[in-house]
Amino acid sequence: MSSEKIAENARLLGGEDVDVSNNRVPPPEASVLKGPSRLKALQAVAHSVAFDEDQNIKTPKNNAFWNQEMGRIQYFICKILLVGMYLVFGSFRYLQYEYNAMKLRVWNVIYNPSNTPQLIRQDVTKLDKIPHRLAAILEMKSAGSVGGGAKGLMNDGSEVVCWTVSAGIKHLILYDFDGILKKNVLEFREEIRAKLSKYFGPSNVPKFALRIPHKNKVYFSNDDSDKVSLEISLLSNRDGRQTIVDLTKTMAELTKSKELKAEDITMRLMDKELTQLVGPEPDLLLYFGPSLDLQGFPPWHLRLTEFHWEQDNNQVAYSIFIRGLHKYSNCKINVGK
Repeated sequence: MSSEKIAENARLLGGEDVDVSNNRVPPPEASVLKGPSRLKALQAVAHSVAFDEDQNIKTPKNNAFWNQEMGRIQYFICKILLVGMYLVFGSFRYLQYEYNAMKLRVWNVIYNPSNTPQLIRQDVTKLDKIPHRLAAILEMKSAGSVGGGAKGLMNDGSEVVCWTVSAGIKHLILYDFDGILKKNVLEFREEIRAKLSKYFGPSNVPKFALRIPHKNKVYFSNDDSDKVSLEISLLSNRDGRQTIVDLTKTMAELTKSKELKAEDITMRLMDKELTQLVGPEPDLLLYFGPSLDLQGFPPWHLRLTEFHWEQDNNQVAYSIFIRGLHKYSNCKINVGK
């Protein structure tokens, strides 16, 4: 080893700087170590931290751009899926509606009594059983539509009355939410009488009675109040939950005034009082709407009631009436002990 090389190594061990290459650029950390030891270390750390922060500042910009692009792609994909699902469901619902409409038209042709009680009786005699009490929920259409307004509602109600009398059912409950039939009970009585005369003839109009439980009033078809062929109860939303609330308040006041004992308030007493206030529970409930909507029908009177409606139907039709009787005839009712 030459003397020059040995001297160079000695200077390195002694801490002296050696210019290994005049063209080499030292790294940032090495360039600051030429000062005092503590200052060198502090400057090296600061320079390293600043360098890392500079790199971190540049990276999120790229990530944000990438995330934004991915968000746009995901939004576009979700939008396409949503539109596709909407088109599939819309097509399915349209085909289902057309199928139900065609099915209802076929039933209306098959079950067409032509205002003839004898044909209705023939349809009913084929059934194993019929309900003792029938209920129907009627909905008033807008006045501008065909069969709308109070007049249309009374016409629908009178049709159901004629079908019920022809079927031999003795009790009918007609429910409309706003109580239009109760408010126009005299006009409704005349509408029923006129419709029954078309079915049975002017000289053989069956006797009937219109009962308004909330007011405790009865309107007979004529002055003669002998035995009637059909008893019709007119109900509205006032006879539903509000009646239960009023009865509960009355019992609470009687209990507070010591006129009624708390242990005497039982389910049997509630059932008895609600039967007097509203009427007995129907065996079958018909709804002439596209989907089942009880519209506030008295809930206490639906414990063992059978329901029937046809999807996408929006008219009071005899086919719905007779199919409801068929459904009730085939159902099995189990009353718990």
